[in-house]
Amino acid sequence: MSQPETETRRDRKKAGMQIHIVAKAMQLFRKRGFESTTMESIAEVADISKRTLYSYFPVKEAIVSAFWLQNAHKNLDKLPLLFEGYPDTRSRLQVVFLSAAEGFMAEPEFARTHFSYQFQQIGKVETHHFDSDFDQVLTAILDVGQKGGDVRGDMAAGELAMQIMLNFTAICLMWFSDPDSFSLEDRLTRAVHCFLDGAGTEQSAVNGG
Repeated sequence: MSQPETETRRDRKKAGMQIHIVAKAMQLFRKRGFESTTMESIAEVADISKRTLYSYFPVKEAIVSAFWLQNAHKNLDKLPLLFEGYPDTRSRLQVVFLSAAEGFMAEPEFARTHFSYQFQQIGKVETHHFDSDFDQVLTAILDVGQKGGDVRGDMAAGELAMQIMLNFTAICLMWFSDPDSFSLEDRLTRAVHCFLDGAGTEQSAVNGG
């Protein structure tokens, strides 16, 4: 048996264990509350040793973050349906943002924990880039938009994705601090419009020229 096949099987087993742990932990978090749930109780309900649990997740926050990253990864598999069901870049970005907002509003504590944990990991070795799968989704949408002619082509799709991702993240962080201060859905929708239409006017373009 070749080495690549062995590694692939090992990777699948590891991924399956991670999904199992996350599912069991999220059940406990929702039942008992995040603060009241211990790593020991997660190991018990997942039927694994504490040593095994800590080899996958160093802290509870990492489990919650993995839950959100798994959801973001699922969006990659939905891209063909997204391109088929929505006619342009604007509608595709809106549905992706509003889908994320729906999840945040349903479980704001977990979403806040995920964002906080990911920011703590910036600059550390062998960590996930902040919502890398979500960034890939945005890059794919913008790349198709460039090819279709409704997104500017003088900048790389990945660079454009980073810009709107930063806007998305800032809006979510503001909302987490005070969810009653504004509608997350409305603000994200306006962010998409501003990103695609620009904040300037024809007059500013003339002055700048």
